[in-house]
Amino acid sequence: MNGPTFQIVEGTTFGFELTWSDAAGAPIDITGCAARFVICPASSSQVLAECTTQADGITLGGATGEVVVALAPSKTAGQHSKQWQGARYELRIEYPSGDVYSLLRGTVALSPGLA
Repeated sequence: MNGPTFQIVEGTTFGFELTWSDAAGAPIDITGCAARFVICPASSSQVLAECTTQADGITLGGATGEVVVALAPSKTAGQHSKQWQGARYELRIEYPSGDVYSLLRGTVALSPGLA
């Protein structure tokens, strides 16, 4: 799914939530799954910022299909650089079976913080 362009202010909390559903609108059960949200430069797979269900920042709603992503301020603090120009993001869900699904992809802009 193509996602929106996210705007993040350097060193601030950023988050979003979504419900993964099928074509009929029924939520997809993600019980037992893991998730990863990653931001990379436009031209490489070097990780600029990320959060996961294993470490921090992503909560899954099981049978409701809800995914809540919260990127902590420390993940972007002091990072405003040219690497962020045209940066892209992806949210993936991995089932215990090893099946991996890309739920959301798009671009992200990091603005310098003023405080």
